[in-house]
Amino acid sequence: MIFKQLNVSDGEAAKASIDQQLEALGKTGDEIRTAKAKLHDARAQLKVQQQEMENAKAQVEAGKVQASDALAALNTQKIIATIDMSVAASKIDAGTSQIDQAQTQLDAGKEQLDDAKESAMEGSDLNDILTLDMLKGILAGENFAMPAGYVAEDGISYLVRVGDKLENLGELEDLVILDMGLDGLKPIHLSDVADVAVTDNSSEVYAKINGQPGVMLSVEKQTEYSTGDVTDRILDKFEQLKSENEELEVTVLMDQGVYIDMVVDSVLQNMIYGGILAILILFLFLRNIRPTLVIACSIPISVVTAVVLMYFSGVTLNVISLSGLALGIGMLVDNSIVVIENIYRMRSEGVPGKKAAIEGAKEVAGAITASTLTTVCVFAPIVFTEGITRQLFVDMGLTIAYSLAASLVVALTLVPMMSAGLLRKTVIKPSKKLDRVRDAYGQLIDWALSHKAVVLLAAVLMFAGSMVLEIRQGTSFMPEMESTEASLSVTTEKGTSFEDTTRIADEVLEKIQDIEDIETIGAMAGGSTMSLGSSDNSVQIYLILKEDKKLDSNQLEKEILKRTKGIDAEVAVTTSSMDMSAMGGSGINIQIKGKELDTLQTLATGLAGKIENVKGLQNISDGMEDTDAEYRIVVNKERAMEHKLTVAQVFQAINAKLADPSSATTLSTATKDYGVYLEKDTDEKLTREDIADITISVTNNEGEKEDIRIGDIADFQRAVGPQAITRNGQSRYMSVTAEIDGDHNIGLVSDEVQKILDHYELPEGYTAEMKGEDETINDAMEQLILMLLLALVFMYLIMVAQFQSLLSPFIIMFTVPLAFTGGFLGLLVSGKEISVIAMIGFVMLSGIIVNNGIVLVDYINQLRKEGMPKREAIIAAGKSRLRPIVMTALTTILGLTTMAMGLGMGGDMVQPMAIVTIGGLLYGTFLTLFVVPCIYSIFNRKNYKKDEARLQEDEGNEAIAESV
Repeated sequence: MIFKQLNVSDGEAAKASIDQQLEALGKTGDEIRTAKAKLHDARAQLKVQQQEMENAKAQVEAGKVQASDALAALNTQKIIATIDMSVAASKIDAGTSQIDQAQTQLDAGKEQLDDAKESAMEGSDLNDILTLDMLKGILAGENFAMPAGYVAEDGISYLVRVGDKLENLGELEDLVILDMGLDGLKPIHLSDVADVAVTDNSSEVYAKINGQPGVMLSVEKQTEYSTGDVTDRILDKFEQLKSENEELEVTVLMDQGVYIDMVVDSVLQNMIYGGILAILILFLFLRNIRPTLVIACSIPISVVTAVVLMYFSGVTLNVISLSGLALGIGMLVDNSIVVIENIYRMRSEGVPGKKAAIEGAKEVAGAITASTLTTVCVFAPIVFTEGITRQLFVDMGLTIAYSLAASLVVALTLVPMMSAGLLRKTVIKPSKKLDRVRDAYGQLIDWALSHKAVVLLAAVLMFAGSMVLEIRQGTSFMPEMESTEASLSVTTEKGTSFEDTTRIADEVLEKIQDIEDIETIGAMAGGSTMSLGSSDNSVQIYLILKEDKKLDSNQLEKEILKRTKGIDAEVAVTTSSMDMSAMGGSGINIQIKGKELDTLQTLATGLAGKIENVKGLQNISDGMEDTDAEYRIVVNKERAMEHKLTVAQVFQAINAKLADPSSATTLSTATKDYGVYLEKDTDEKLTREDIADITISVTNNEGEKEDIRIGDIADFQRAVGPQAITRNGQSRYMSVTAEIDGDHNIGLVSDEVQKILDHYELPEGYTAEMKGEDETINDAMEQLILMLLLALVFMYLIMVAQFQSLLSPFIIMFTVPLAFTGGFLGLLVSGKEISVIAMIGFVMLSGIIVNNGIVLVDYINQLRKEGMPKREAIIAAGKSRLRPIVMTALTTILGLTTMAMGLGMGGDMVQPMAIVTIGGLLYGTFLTLFVVPCIYSIFNRKNYKKDEARLQEDEGNEAIAESV
């Protein structure tokens, strides 16, 4: 909306003319009113005389007077009436003439007033009557509807609402903004003083798709809806629109629904492949299709049960929960393997099928229950953690717990039932190869028991060495994931015009558009893209990559930076738009806290210069690009007070000239709300030099008004200042930030930066600390370590309840560091650093690896209770439990193989977890078969013969009591 500028001198002359016309009209109106009064008096006299004549006539008719007297009186009255009527008629004629003359003058005055009004509207200054502030107030006051209160009538309360809202542009134009209350002077409407028009910001928006102009749409889902469902409905709507308009083309630059679908499909494929590999391992060991089918049935039943429990507990099918299912696929068959192997062994010893099914399941029921509980309980401490660790892995923990609980129920019910039938007529053939392996393993255990110190020392050295070597690899928050989407931002120097920024963006698009792996390019800036991280000097570019791309993420980033080298702008590439590390802040972030902004800026600039030489850092920023150029006006208080001016008054005068137009009100329509802005059509952009010429009107000591120039009472300085003052803990701070290049990880680089920070001198009252990704990693690691310690406590307590002993669980707990050694070695071999995902693998590993120890120690105790010496019991239990231990380890390992290889979209995210689990199981299982027997031999000195004698004595006493 534009308010017309009015000339001051012309306006004063027009106003004077209007005042004169109004005065003349006022005098003419007085004369008309006087003439009308006289005419009214004459008419009154005439009515009186007519009444007298009527009375006289009545008397004659009534005969109350003589005819002569009546005639004489009547003639006399007629003469008098004729004379009076002549006089009144002459007065009426004179009054009518005056009225006609006054009416003519009044019409002429009206025309002059209308002309004067139009002239005033077009060329005079009405700022004394209508100012922008007054118009804003009128618009806000007229476009108003508000409840005023309640009135009670007949026991019913009625809400009283005052006013209504403007609904369209026509109502806005016809809005009366001034009515002077003069006869014949029309009210002033908004359209009389302003041009009302609807405008847009298309000139401030930049959008291109594959080099062609376009319109960008960004759609966000509501919380309660699924991303996949929302994106499917949006894509269906696009297809409908395209069918209705053949010229419409829609290109999807970012679709999280498709990405999620691809990741989910990848995880599901890994689950299927893992299940198939686990079943193949069973068949190779059992060499019989019937027991293999029994165990294979436990996988789908357990998965379906887990999905049902997920549904009722509100766990959705997402990347994290499905990864939990994929990780659990190999473990789902562990319980069934132990049960079926024990039944299979009894059948080979000649035990009937039904009895073997019952006794075989009963013999291992306690062991597999304890092993399942230890695996599940490692996720129980999640409830004691906080932050992103809890948010990410609650779903995974619940999913694994559900699936393993289902597998335990299946192993203790379905597997024995099916085994009793399917294995009833099965002929168990002895395996010579397996017997030779068992014999060889028995000899190795015998050697290890004779050289326990060597075995334990080697295990400790391997654990310490692998941990130190892996820690030197560094740390990271989340592994980067390969994606078919990428993005880059083009940021020009602060203050660069929007047109120049978009021109540079066009250059970038031209340089990268022929990269073979790029399928579609979209760029946008301005408008609503502010919410997407864009600004006046920044353009966001989105890339859709081919699924069969030849360059990996690092190679693509280097290629883009190579091609855009020399561009007069900063180009930052993000090769994975779904990189989960962004959840915890990316790269290096150092917060410098203090009081004075100028000091903070100086410290930030100095620190940024110190870390420039750290290898692995790029795009180092001292936060000064987020500052605005300032023109500081320092008011000389003494000079200003000579004119009775304060700093606040100077501010008000300058602010009135520089303040951006604000919305006076909102015009609400059926489809959209429009902000109503007022501005003068002659407004000009002021320069810094113009500010000095702004004047303030004051009254001097002599009572005269004078204009004081701001340049005469103030000094001017050029400086820079932050766009916004940021605070943390009530303290101001500035951030020094940097990104990590593709060849380094955050852990090692953060250590180097921390060393520089420790030696950086700060003034008193100022502090500097690391934030960003490094802080997020440290917090997450602390939470995971706490979770691991609590998990170990829970596992120990569960095993204490299982074994009714404090010693046996202590022996089994030695398998945990053995597994960790394998996890560290797995990360070293694969070149992966320790990450939050890898730490989750260590937590899981601690619950899985003890299962083998539980099965082994439980059977050793059973053999010793039967009277077998300790050494022979250890060797016999190891040989007997060799096959189930190896089988359960291999099924879990092969179930995770495809995930460890990082196959499929999203596989990169859970790859470290799978690597840690596989490495830990391979190494931990191998050493468990040797280290646990050695530790058992050292610590378990319990005499089971005494227990057996006491048990027989108790049974005898019970028999005697019953007979008595």
